[in-house]
Amino acid sequence: MRTAKTIYRVFVSLLAATIVAGWASTRAIAQDFAGPEASSGASLPTLDGRSRGFELETPAEAGAQPVQTSYVLPLPQPVPPFPILLNRSVRRYVSDFMTSPYHLQDTFDRSHPYLQDMVRVLRSYGLPDDLVYLAFAESEFSKQGQGPWQFTYETARRFGLRIDNYVDERRDPVMSTKAAAEYLATLHDHAGDWPMTLVAWNNGDSAINRYWSLRGHNMERFGSRLPRRTRGLMGRFMAVAYIAHHADSYGLTPIKLDDPPAYEMLPVTGGTPLSRVALNHGTTLEHLRELNPALLRDVVPPDQHSYSVRIPVTPDLHASAF
Repeated sequence: MRTAKTIYRVFVSLLAATIVAGWASTRAIAQDFAGPEASSGASLPTLDGRSRGFELETPAEAGAQPVQTSYVLPLPQPVPPFPILLNRSVRRYVSDFMTSPYHLQDTFDRSHPYLQDMVRVLRSYGLPDDLVYLAFAESEFSKQGQGPWQFTYETARRFGLRIDNYVDERRDPVMSTKAAAEYLATLHDHAGDWPMTLVAWNNGDSAINRYWSLRGHNMERFGSRLPRRTRGLMGRFMAVAYIAHHADSYGLTPIKLDDPPAYEMLPVTGGTPLSRVALNHGTTLEHLRELNPALLRDVVPPDQHSYSVRIPVTPDLHASAF
């Protein structure tokens, strides 16, 4: 009996020592995790700045107010320039373009008023300047139909372009460039390189998965496995970019991407006839039509409180004939 009592006392003593040691160890760990402020007795601040110990509050309980500003996209990260390669395929397209250099010069001249703003948009998305020549490869810089970038209706609406009876913003070189830049930046994020980005641009987002296995450093081999229309687009694009970089050598007027635009943007009340805008600003109706190809009628969209219209910086000499 005495032996049993002795064993019991030893067991109780060991249990008490274990509990005390565990409590001390837990307290030490808690102090290490909380930092010196906790060990000194300071309590953690709550969301509203008052000191109440370790107390959790919801933002509403803490008096937080919703942010009133709209979401702002993070600044884009610059991406590598597009590799302009003068391989056999691109040489053929250069030769084709130079069989009628005056036609290509007309294309460059049509784009000149807008190039500075288009390049500015591309740069704002971290994209290389040379991508502006993709619009030339797509449409020879047409401002008719689906516009310079040849957006389908669905893709244009997806990237915020307005299309209705009064306006088709696909036809506006600068507005459509903003949509193109957003789309190209998105595709490049998924594709990882420019050749595959252009494949997706020409064939849709899902083309990245379909043609992923064709990637490689040999561009000619890569291109030979693509659809004909995609090979043609890539060849025309690189040919136009190469000619633009060497315009002097081909007898063309050098391309200046940083020339200031020859127009300014004017907010005009919805429903105003363009003829009145032309009369008030010393220009012609024809010139306003040329500068504002997105406007399908000779009137500012009547459903808008105001709409930005391009007007020439320099008055037209024959404006009085209007």
